[in-house]
Amino acid sequence: MTLADARTLDALDFAAVRERVVAATRTQRGKSYAVELSPGSDFEAVRREQRRTEAVRSLIAGADFRVMPAIETAALTEAAQLGRTLAAADLRAVGDAIGAAAAAHRAVHAHEDLGDVVRTYSPLRELGRGILDAIDERGSVLDRASPALGRIRRHLAQAQADARDRLSSMLSSAKYAKAIQDRIVTIRNGRFVIPIKAEFAGSVPSIVHDTSSSGQTLFVEPLAALETNNRVRTLQIDEEREVARILEAFSRDVGTNAAQIDANVEMLARIDLIAAKAEIAVRGESVIPELQDEPLLAIERGRHPLLADRAVPQSLQVDDDTRLLVVSGPNMGGKTVALKMAGLFVAMAYCGMQLPAAAVRVGRFERVVADIGDEQSLVENASTFSAHLSRMREMLDGANARTLIIVDEIGGGTEPSAGAALAIAMLERLLECGARAIVSTHSVELKLFAHATSAVANASVRFDSKTFAPTFELDVGTPGQSLAFPLATRMGIDAAIVARAQSLLEGRERDYEAALAELALRSSELREERARLEAERRDAAGELQRLQRDRGELEAERRRFGARAEERLQQSLRDFVRELHGRKVTRTQTKLLDETITAMRRELGIRTETTAPPGETGFLPGDRVRILSLDQEGIVAEDWDDRLLVSIGSMKTMVERTDVMRLGAVEKRPQRSVRAAEARMSAAQRSSAELDVRGKRYTEAEPLVERWIDDALLSGNSSLRLIHGKGTGMLGRGLQEYLRANAAVKSLRYGTEEEGSTGVTLIELKT
Repeated sequence: MTLADARTLDALDFAAVRERVVAATRTQRGKSYAVELSPGSDFEAVRREQRRTEAVRSLIAGADFRVMPAIETAALTEAAQLGRTLAAADLRAVGDAIGAAAAAHRAVHAHEDLGDVVRTYSPLRELGRGILDAIDERGSVLDRASPALGRIRRHLAQAQADARDRLSSMLSSAKYAKAIQDRIVTIRNGRFVIPIKAEFAGSVPSIVHDTSSSGQTLFVEPLAALETNNRVRTLQIDEEREVARILEAFSRDVGTNAAQIDANVEMLARIDLIAAKAEIAVRGESVIPELQDEPLLAIERGRHPLLADRAVPQSLQVDDDTRLLVVSGPNMGGKTVALKMAGLFVAMAYCGMQLPAAAVRVGRFERVVADIGDEQSLVENASTFSAHLSRMREMLDGANARTLIIVDEIGGGTEPSAGAALAIAMLERLLECGARAIVSTHSVELKLFAHATSAVANASVRFDSKTFAPTFELDVGTPGQSLAFPLATRMGIDAAIVARAQSLLEGRERDYEAALAELALRSSELREERARLEAERRDAAGELQRLQRDRGELEAERRRFGARAEERLQQSLRDFVRELHGRKVTRTQTKLLDETITAMRRELGIRTETTAPPGETGFLPGDRVRILSLDQEGIVAEDWDDRLLVSIGSMKTMVERTDVMRLGAVEKRPQRSVRAAEARMSAAQRSSAELDVRGKRYTEAEPLVERWIDDALLSGNSSLRLIHGKGTGMLGRGLQEYLRANAAVKSLRYGTEEEGSTGVTLIELKT
């Protein structure tokens, strides 16, 4: 079932679009399909064809695909099926078609959206290659077509050379010098002859094969050359028989494979048609339309497909919110172009063609009907208006929510007031049945109707507010002006006549036209202001994006530098603490060390822990906190960079700073950084990489291990050795279970035989 009837397609100039598709095809069958191209109403088929066009377009854009020319082979394969021998040129054409189909299949067979198209393809490599190897582009059978033909032609060439030599020697002989007319060897009736004068016919023993038009020259075959000429003729007959045998064999193979050849040519033709649509899309800088189930048409900066570089982008939309669009304005402003573009876009989309626009959404319609231009029939004695009414009756009779109606000058061709009233009544009926419609008008009544009716919108073709020259752009939401008086003045009509016409115009209509003119001027100013503001907004957005990008890069670099510097500083501090291991450190020395570290961090731009006021981001030993991931309360024991050592009852654990929320106010304590440094110094003096708890019960060993782990964390030790003995194994298992639950432990294992076996646990702490 077709989407649009022939009258609609004619009104939209669809034939001109179709001719472009026809011109882009390269196969005869593909061209015949393009000639029959028309929009169907099967929406799933439309989706499928759009995907196929996009798939082939991607291949064309990548220079990976081009359809090779091919003739229509059906008549030739049918003749071969009936046992007829095809001419060499016809066989070459069949071979070219087989090769073109094979090339197309190789290019597209892997694309999933083209799977249905190539499913009927059957490889005919041997037949295609055999024909192309045996017959050249001019339809000549080549020597390599068979070994026998090559051998015959070599012998024939030698025989012809011998015959020429024999006759050339006679031409040079003094014996026949007076009889020779010209010293040339030529061919008559397939035999080599020489020209002699007619009066010397008896002096040269020969057979006459031809005479000149004047009768003065005879073309004769001397008896001395008879044998060589007979040999040439015999070889020529052998050649003809071998060529006939070759053509008969190929024709027989073509007849045997006729069905497969036809299926392959059919596949090639379908791909050819899709490729033609894709090439037109590439040339027109078109986009694939977004297909939606709702009945709508939304065009953003669409260009009429037949106007090429002269097309001015137009934007319009009909959907659930705006079911009817009333386009008004003076003639030659672009109303008809906009209407035809809208109808063509739907028809083209339903043919699987892409559309020249910035973006297009096309909904599911069951019927598109257009009435554009005069339809006056002298045979049927129908006026333009009656033809218009007849067409409107057809539109209204079948209209529903999935009908798109396009009417140019609705209600025109009769008395203006009656025509406007009739047009309004028709539009009201279209609203009742839910149809989508785009109509043009000059009627003030229709403009007022569109302004006052929901789901109906005005649109106008834009004119320059100073020169009144058309810009051919569409303004949705603004009714158009007639501009009759300004245009009359611009065209040179006498000013007095224009003034008189204005005075004759009814006051209400004159006021309405004046209001429209003021609205159009204001709309033009707002558009210019909006365009200026949009340009400034884009510039500001670009500058903001650049600044944000630069800021992000600087912040990232600062963090990377800070991380590297902090890492180096912490490593140096750990090395220093290790050197102090076992030495007595005074409180004054501890404070001095902490002040030095703080100053170094400040100079390097590294965030220091003391910069955050207590109670905001800093934590002091003794602060009550909640560990969010565990939903447990605890007491801060130590603040260690990005992690905190928190006591939960008798257990201590290391947690991330971001996983902790303060609960109570901070009690006044000595400066945290000093306490932290003292804790680190103290831990360094106590810490050891090895702890021996053999002979102790678990309740005695667990606090010792806990303190040992804490000291190791503060002093920077990460590899530890816990000696618990073998015994019953209960102490070792209990301590390992405790260690696995400790957040500071990265990994643990029993020792090897050399390291102490199951009497020792080796521990790796998180650093």
